Amino acid sequence: MNQEMTERIAETKELVTAAEWREKILSCQESGKTVTAWCEENGISPSMYYRKLRMMREDILSGEQQIVPIKPKVPHGIRITAGEISIALPENADPEQLAAIVGALKSC
Repeated sequence: MNQEMTERIAETKELVTAAEWREKILSCQESGKTVTAWCEENGISPSMYYRKLRMMREDILSGEQQIVPIKPKVPHGIRITAGEISIALPENADPEQLAAIVGALKSC
């Protein structure tokens, strides 16, 4: 294998590893758990997590990586559950509508 091909393979491997770590860091941050708890569950040492986080931040600041906006996975709102019935409403749902739904569910 020639030197150019070896370098291209190394660069590709580095990019894949960086992408995998971005996903892991996002997963940790979105989990709602402490870094220590998340790392323990995922078999990663907290020191490795923080090292990769620092490296990612340094790459972003140096312009090597770009920041990609993240869309929330679950919209915030109101969820009412009674038995097998589950109703999702927006946060700004009308209070009278909420009262009517709760009243109807009480009679079930």
